[in-house]
Amino acid sequence: MFRDFQYRHIPALFTARAQCWGTIWPLIGGTRSVLLHYGLPARIANVPETWPVWHIGNARTACLGILMFILYSRRQYAVLDTFLVVIGGYLGPVDCILLWNEGLKSTGLFRLFGSLVFAAMGLAGLTQGSF
Repeated sequence: MFRDFQYRHIPALFTARAQCWGTIWPLIGGTRSVLLHYGLPARIANVPETWPVWHIGNARTACLGILMFILYSRRQYAVLDTFLVVIGGYLGPVDCILLWNEGLKSTGLFRLFGSLVFAAMGLAGLTQGSF
């Protein structure tokens, strides 16, 4: 899988790993700690009824990460750049709005900035080397 690895592939591989981590972490550290680390307040993280919704969403998000790893193993770098644009351009603003509304403005802005940087890398064709 990593036979053709180049440093320009790091953003796509990081994003793929990040999409999968949310599904693995609750098995290690518990759902409450994941929700708190994400930035959600304790009034949400402490309610076990919210946990299945979190797991369902993360399972779907992990599918994106798994697909990215499969595409990387097939050397479909242009498609990975498209993933970076869509994930960075959509999930970042959604995270920002959600965290902003929960009173975590600086965390939301940090996530927005970081995700837009990854989206810009995808838009520039970094993974495929067309920048």
